[in-house]
Amino acid sequence: MKILFFIVNTAASNGKSLKVWRKLVIELDQRKVNYRSFNTKYPGHATELARQIAKMYGDKVAGIICVGGDGTMNEIVNGLVDHPEVKIGFIPAGTGNDFSRGYSLPKSHLDALKVILKRMNMPVRKYDVGKASFDQLKKSHGFVNSLGIGFDAEVSKLANESKIKKYLHQLGLGFLSYVVALMRLLFTYEVTNVTLTIDGNIYRFQNVWFVTISNQSYYGGGMKISPNARPNDGILNITVVHNISRLKLLAVFGSVFVGKHVLFKEVSSYTGEIIRVDSDKPLLIHVDGEQVAKSPVTVTIEKSRMSIIN
Repeated sequence: MKILFFIVNTAASNGKSLKVWRKLVIELDQRKVNYRSFNTKYPGHATELARQIAKMYGDKVAGIICVGGDGTMNEIVNGLVDHPEVKIGFIPAGTGNDFSRGYSLPKSHLDALKVILKRMNMPVRKYDVGKASFDQLKKSHGFVNSLGIGFDAEVSKLANESKIKKYLHQLGLGFLSYVVALMRLLFTYEVTNVTLTIDGNIYRFQNVWFVTISNQSYYGGGMKISPNARPNDGILNITVVHNISRLKLLAVFGSVFVGKHVLFKEVSSYTGEIIRVDSDKPLLIHVDGEQVAKSPVTVTIEKSRMSIIN
């Protein structure tokens, strides 16, 4: 009999995920589902757990389900890079939950569970995975949502380190930690020049604020950074914000939630399969919201590398 495995990040969204998991357990027990669960204990643990489950249980795995946020989902996908046949589910219990938006999944954790239980024995769709190879690291890192270089990576880092983040989450205002971090960095961040090589074509930009490489439309908790990005089209979408004043940048961020920022002349958009990013100075890079390394970086698309229950 197949087993449904749950990987639970009990620390996600300052403990909200643990409350979500307790409600899921009641539902699972009532339905008499054959399942096992594992709690993550440190960063990267979900990657190890997913890899071990796939190796140890093989075809007995009905699916591996993430109970957490985008970062936990990222770890699980990275743990299954050699097992694209393993079905993956996502129950939103984090802060941003952009994976739910980009992959057309229910926002409610109970609704998400119901979809998983209904469809886990059905054929599932295959989706692409972005892969980032950093010059300063010896290993690559996959991403399911997006990779950000420069200002947005610095904002994400500052927001994650914010002392008020925990209290904002308790009030249901977690997104404000990002806004506060953005305003703090807006007048101190130093722009630089960036060279993009996209499928062999070279593009040079001056005074770059950030570059985002997207596998799906959303990032940053609902910002529609790349409106045309689709996670199963075999290409990555690139957004470059450059040569823009600090005050006008606020207008860009204000319009990004509805995808209208692409109308600004200072926002350039491209698509490609192999993207190289070089910069005059090393720029911080986040992968699905987690800071990993600094530029330069080479990003490629791994087509149909994950099986998502949706």
